[in-house]
Amino acid sequence: MSREASSTFKNDLLLGKGHKFSPRADLQKKRNFTAHTFFSPDGSIRQAIRLNVLDDREREEIIAFHFAQQYAKINYPETPTPPHFYITKRDDPWDFEYVMHDGTTFNLEICRVADTALLRAIKLENDCRKLLHKGWLKGFEISKIEKAFPGTLPFNLTESANQRENKKKLFYIAAEFRDPRIFLRPPLNPHIDLKRAIYTAIAKKNAKRHKGKEDTILVLDNLTTLDEPDDFFAAAEEIYEFILASPFQSIWLYTGYYSDSNGYDCEFSIIPLKASDEAMNLLLSN
Repeated sequence: MSREASSTFKNDLLLGKGHKFSPRADLQKKRNFTAHTFFSPDGSIRQAIRLNVLDDREREEIIAFHFAQQYAKINYPETPTPPHFYITKRDDPWDFEYVMHDGTTFNLEICRVADTALLRAIKLENDCRKLLHKGWLKGFEISKIEKAFPGTLPFNLTESANQRENKKKLFYIAAEFRDPRIFLRPPLNPHIDLKRAIYTAIAKKNAKRHKGKEDTILVLDNLTTLDEPDDFFAAAEEIYEFILASPFQSIWLYTGYYSDSNGYDCEFSIIPLKASDEAMNLLLSN
């Protein structure tokens, strides 16, 4: 990793107790994140910052890049300059196949751990943003946005778009309406059964019939918003034997906070759920 990259590539290895899933940097000029804000009946407010990329495929590529950097740091600790790595396959059959500068290969498979209702809400918001970024929308697209998020667009525009004869008519979306600062969601209870969520995510990947699991790293993309590292440690401890028996080479929990579209100017945290003793020793020594 170059000196310039090092200054904008921040990752935390979360071991021990008392950590929080939270970025350290000021978010004012950061990109690709969502501030999930929850208001409790008692009046308390809680906020969770999580990586948010409008396109799921691009999100996977950013996560893979972050983890490949981490892989290089773990497996080539004595290399004075960051080793090069290249993607040689995509979705064939694993999400990514990498080859390192020395010919070493490994696969990466990514899956999410999250509340399904929250995932649906995030997808709806991201779909809305993607539509608004187009600048010109057909009437039925405007109606779709208005139905999901009333008041996002001016009333006179939505009223005109809702007319039957205007469903396929193009309407111009002024620049000030193309990037909403806030989405109001219906009441959500983002608490999940963490043990079950981790177990299910790993079990689904274990069940894949593809060969090469022993050369594949499984990365759990953490999109939970109320659970902290200690909660994951406790849940993983309860299913430790199941995790250890997984055929995957190693299993990691990744929590992203923000990143530019190239994978730099970022912060993320990782937790090893299954890793070799050598990898753990190298991580702890660093």
